[in-house]
Amino acid sequence: MKEEIIVTETELCGTRIDKYISDFRGIMSRSQLKHRNAAVFIDGKEVKYSHRINEGEQITIEYEDPQESDILPEKMDLDIIYEDENVIVINKKQGVVVHPAEGNYSGTLVNGLIYYLKNHQENFSEEPVRPGIVHRLDKETSGVIIIAKNTETHEYLSQQFRERTTDKKYIAVIKGRIKKKEGKIETYIRRDRINRKKFTTDSSEGKFAVTNYKILKEYDNFSLCLIKLETGRTHQIRVHMSFSGTPVLGDPVYSRKDSKYPDATLMLHSFILSIDIPGRGRMRFSASLPERFKKLIRENS
Repeated sequence: MKEEIIVTETELCGTRIDKYISDFRGIMSRSQLKHRNAAVFIDGKEVKYSHRINEGEQITIEYEDPQESDILPEKMDLDIIYEDENVIVINKKQGVVVHPAEGNYSGTLVNGLIYYLKNHQENFSEEPVRPGIVHRLDKETSGVIIIAKNTETHEYLSQQFRERTTDKKYIAVIKGRIKKKEGKIETYIRRDRINRKKFTTDSSEGKFAVTNYKILKEYDNFSLCLIKLETGRTHQIRVHMSFSGTPVLGDPVYSRKDSKYPDATLMLHSFILSIDIPGRGRMRFSASLPERFKKLIRENS
């Protein structure tokens, strides 16, 4: 695995690079750097963890995935939208983590996929089956996600995400109303310097992010919104909706509890994914609205 970042914070110059990676960028802890045999490079040259950073340096972190033995197969009820010899498209349930991480190797979508694919071993070589995660959804975001079954397909799909040739659309219930019923949100997004689990908008620092939205229906205090991503930044939709003053209903990080729906969970759903599939060309996959959306719409219609 590889992560690439550029040092943009002048005030952090002189900080140890391992501390910068863990405490200020939140990529992984210092113990995880060692556990995953992470190698750290500055402008292509490997450096020690004690290296002191300077503004403008490009940091590359190369590290090992968790060992296959740490990721065990687990039987899981998978809602499969489509499957062939190269890909599986899943309607991910809300509350399911996509990929195992340090201290969280159980109950993830990957655990369920490993179990499922081992029951379909005839489709694979004798090497251990390990599904290829091409893109991710937050734990509380439901909906369409595509997984590669082999290395060649993983690269084929990943290139499309890198080059932004996929078409990804989401449905969200947002709090309040946006004056402009259709538009585009463009900002830079970076990790929050105080709360490392959050991201925030910025006028110049971070990664450039573009979110297109269209209001489908308005209720008293909510709006049903169709969202199309041009970029795929962490928490992008949630950050941009909050930036617009209309956070996603039920968002525990970027919004406050709603007085009408205090127990609402994140009202964000990966609705449509259009992507080229090996040997089959362009395909469009969709996941119907989950019950939490239907219930809210019924109650406000």
